Amino acid sequence: MTYQLAALGAGLCFALSPFFSVNAVKALGSVRFNKWRMSIVFVMLATMAFATGGWRADLLDWSLVIVISSLVGIFLGDTLLFLGLKRMGPRRNTVIFALNAPMTVFLGWMFLDERLSLSALIGTLMITSGVITAVVFGRNKKQQHKLEETQGKLLVAVGITLASALCQAFSLVILRPAMESGIDPVAASAVRVGIAALCLLMVGFIVNMRSPERAANKVPMTGLIILQISASGFLAMGLGMTLLLFGLKGGDTGIISTLSSISPIIALPILWLLMKQAPAANAWIGAVLAVCGTATLFLL
Repeated sequence: MTYQLAALGAGLCFALSPFFSVNAVKALGSVRFNKWRMSIVFVMLATMAFATGGWRADLLDWSLVIVISSLVGIFLGDTLLFLGLKRMGPRRNTVIFALNAPMTVFLGWMFLDERLSLSALIGTLMITSGVITAVVFGRNKKQQHKLEETQGKLLVAVGITLASALCQAFSLVILRPAMESGIDPVAASAVRVGIAALCLLMVGFIVNMRSPERAANKVPMTGLIILQISASGFLAMGLGMTLLLFGLKGGDTGIISTLSSISPIIALPILWLLMKQAPAANAWIGAVLAVCGTATLFLL
């Protein structure tokens, strides 16, 4: 049950993070935002791993897996996720990304031979269905908010976020054996984030070299933007991802991923508070369905 609770804690962190990041993403762009976020979070995690003795030699045994997981899940996946967030806002972005849970179940079955029991499969489907119901059908037609604005074609934004969900699922599945071996989750997170930060810094340097006029016209960094980036990074990549990796040490990949994807349900009261508009009835129907699915997984 400890690993399932960790996954739910990750879901809470993932639910809170977009509300700190959406304005900064729109101001800086997805790549520049992610570059700053990864750099800040790497310093946080590396310091924490050093303080807790997480830097151990066993990390080297899984270095290739961690590098691939970082490049696919964070460098590519997170960049696509925030590009989707910029284009269609946190509500629709969240529901598309939640599809990483059934993707992870399928990939875990294919590559890790993880076979869920009937009750676990039912619970997983209930949570995924509840999340989709709550987000897709959970907004009244009259509800409008600047966070809901769409930039460009919606279909393109959906495709971008769907690709980020697949990246997340793949990265978790290949990382599961490493976490199961007992490597420190904080140190593993630090390495993954550090690699992604280095890649993003290189991309930013190349872009600036090839387009100096674009670099000169960048939105300046402010104290508020740095604070937003730090809060978002700590919640999602620092605390949330570390909890998720801890969950992978002892829980089935599909179940852990599904429990962490409950973030849209957790976000319902937050959206209500921000938008000053109560979610539609279908949102609460989806919430009840997801809660029942969560209870099913905990009662296994």
